[in-house]
Amino acid sequence: MLSRTARERTGVAFCLLAGAAFIAHPASLVAQPANNACANAIPITDGATPFSTIGATTDGPSHSGSCQFDGQTYNDIWFTYTASCTGELTVSTCGTAQYDSDLVVYNGCNCGSLITDFLDCNDDASGCSNFTSVVTVPVITGNCYFIRVGGFNAGDSGTGTLNLTCVDQSTTPGACCHGDDSCTMELIAVCAQLGGEFHGVNRPCTPNPCAQSVGPDVVYSDAASITNWGAVGGIRAYSLSSNTCNIGTTNLPWGATSPLLAMNAYRIYDGRIEQIGMSWVKNGTGAAAGPGCGYPCNGAGGSVLGSGCLDVYGSGFNGSWSILGPRSAVNSFSGAYPGPSGNGINAISKRLQIHESDLNSANFPNARYLVEGVYVAAADASAGNALNNASYKLVNVSGLSFDLSPFGDMNIGIPAIYAWKFDGMGSGVPDPDVSVVIADVPGEGRFFVGHKATDLGAAGWRYDYAVYNLNSHRSGGSLSVPVPDTTAIRNVGFHDVDYHSGEPLDNTDWNTTIDAGFVTWSSPQTFAQNPNTNALRWGTMYNFWFETDAPPSPGTVTLGLFRTGSPDQITAGAMVPSVCKADCLADNTRNGMDIYGFVDCFVGENPNCGCADIDNNGFVDLNDIEPFVLLILEGLPCP
Repeated sequence: MLSRTARERTGVAFCLLAGAAFIAHPASLVAQPANNACANAIPITDGATPFSTIGATTDGPSHSGSCQFDGQTYNDIWFTYTASCTGELTVSTCGTAQYDSDLVVYNGCNCGSLITDFLDCNDDASGCSNFTSVVTVPVITGNCYFIRVGGFNAGDSGTGTLNLTCVDQSTTPGACCHGDDSCTMELIAVCAQLGGEFHGVNRPCTPNPCAQSVGPDVVYSDAASITNWGAVGGIRAYSLSSNTCNIGTTNLPWGATSPLLAMNAYRIYDGRIEQIGMSWVKNGTGAAAGPGCGYPCNGAGGSVLGSGCLDVYGSGFNGSWSILGPRSAVNSFSGAYPGPSGNGINAISKRLQIHESDLNSANFPNARYLVEGVYVAAADASAGNALNNASYKLVNVSGLSFDLSPFGDMNIGIPAIYAWKFDGMGSGVPDPDVSVVIADVPGEGRFFVGHKATDLGAAGWRYDYAVYNLNSHRSGGSLSVPVPDTTAIRNVGFHDVDYHSGEPLDNTDWNTTIDAGFVTWSSPQTFAQNPNTNALRWGTMYNFWFETDAPPSPGTVTLGLFRTGSPDQITAGAMVPSVCKADCLADNTRNGMDIYGFVDCFVGENPNCGCADIDNNGFVDLNDIEPFVLLILEGLPCP
């Protein structure tokens, strides 16, 4: 029996649920278009759709400084459109509306984020009568978009025909501007996945259409060659050449303590990407200053790399012992570093080390390999330009000589974890089941979380997670994945990459626990117990996996942070074993009895609340009440 306090909470929450149920089925109070409100948007497809804005009110936000005269679209109605192509969508009322029309298009179909999801708008299109409108935006096949149709002034309303045309450009790359203002040639879909702004098919990156970053901004722009230094004890050593650009507006300091280049190697095999090698950090010596970065080079070199300038070093020089220092001495977020230390003792010391067994085609037939360079630079970090410092390139492995030969284009400013997505099924062939999301530590560094659920048929599902630490000095100390209490977990695995050459950092594998609705991997010790224990440090990727019978659904994984600070953990969206939404009693049915479990989650008395987190945002709040009620009212069995 519930306590009095629990009964009171239940009563309060049940009133909230009942109120939400009423909200979910409002009565129409005025004669307005059925799609007068954003929440009631009507789905439409390519071609012509008649419309009327007569009786419509103004529902959407203004977009100050955008296409319309005062930023507002008045007397608006709403449509949703699921893109039929990857390319350019043209939305038009040109010559078909009987009044002064406005058009707005939003990326995604979330009424709560219209300001941030704004794509483009138009008031008057050239050559269109009656002040009618045309707007063209990039779209991705299968993605949902809001189309808002309204008027120029308050009271401007009428009838017309909305024409939608989607032109496929999925196989034609163009200039993609990233958040740090670097430019790479990408397909439209890839640019969107990277969070970039697509500037049009066949638009080149030279001259660079993106604005230069303010301050110094170092990027690893190419690895043209790789030196094979030979093997010791079945471990082979390599070093990468470096084309380095300063795409910022000011000179980048260059010397023994900055910039620092870490070199990594990865393998994609059997649906999984794993890091198989790492080096110490190559220290700067002196910078050349040449063209080749897409911006005018100011000619400054030596102790600086000039704005817009390119510096080139050969792979043999970059493997010199005297300029290689320990990663453990680097603060990857601030760029602080004391300098290199000591010489090597054999051919593989300090260099990019890879076990020959990891490169052997007999062990990994048809595997794909890639290398990555990651920069750390104090001036780059203090300017806020450190989020584009990792770049990757695919390589071929030559027989038992194990020579590595780069091929294709450098993926500038893109960490190697994205190769799991973009090259997961072959060179340039994406894996549609892989997703990569960004997980930032507030006020500090950035992690990337990749995830994939693989259908094993009668054997159930395999869940793979890869976590890459770009530049967080706080580092990763644990990963937790929610799982249903009722499902068996098997074949749990973990993979890391070894530190070497006298680094003080430990290589002991992480611990695994299965308890309280979670699979959790954690560092062998806490930071307080041992600062040099095995943690997920900068420029490094770890893998986690398990199998279970539960099918996937969108959820949230939790990454615990190693070094002390606030917050002590961050979350990321990922596919996880499904929890039946609204079945908070875990009895495989949805009915009124589940309200008690929902209440416990709502008031914080139940820590395993995937059933109540209907919108999958990582916590239970007021936004979950209405969809919870609808699921209970439908009374459908769990999938």
